[in-house]
Amino acid sequence: MWLERLSGGNAPLITLADAKDKLRIIAPEGEDPELDAELTRAIAAASAHLDVDADGFGGLGFPLVAQQWLRRGEGFSADLLRLPFARILSVEALRYRAEDGNIAVVPPQDYVLAGQGRLRRIALLPGRSWPVPADRPDAVEVAFTAGFETVAAVPEDIKAAARELVVLYYDHPLADAALGIPRQVQEGIDRLTRRYRAFAA
Repeated sequence: MWLERLSGGNAPLITLADAKDKLRIIAPEGEDPELDAELTRAIAAASAHLDVDADGFGGLGFPLVAQQWLRRGEGFSADLLRLPFARILSVEALRYRAEDGNIAVVPPQDYVLAGQGRLRRIALLPGRSWPVPADRPDAVEVAFTAGFETVAAVPEDIKAAARELVVLYYDHPLADAALGIPRQVQEGIDRLTRRYRAFAA
């Protein structure tokens, strides 16, 4: 079973103007291109720190702004149908390779996206049955979208965490590689974001 991001990711969580306001920089956008470039890099680093990577790891444990993902497995198992992130927006398709080698789609009216704590699973509706897929490790795939619908929908406390990280990355551009995140900063980030993490109650 494996996971692949098809699109999305790397969405900046705050604007240049927001970052300048946090840093108390009064230069308007475009006045100092070099400064704007430094801040853009800091915003990108801060946003990436809070988001999952292309393999679905890290950050807060789920995609922040709508991303399209593909999950593949050998059959319609509970593990495959238990989607790996909180905040699933939709399931676009549930496809499988039939025993004759052709790709087929499970009709959307045969299943539903059901809640399971903070996570979601695809549940078969009464009276339906899963088709028999080919005997191969990638026989079944789920295409789905996860995350908040837009940057505007991302909660303010997650954006507040991004602002604190922007300050760090602006003052220390190599913070992750050379110094790591200072404990005091990390504790502040954790306080702001703890309730959004997938493992929280």
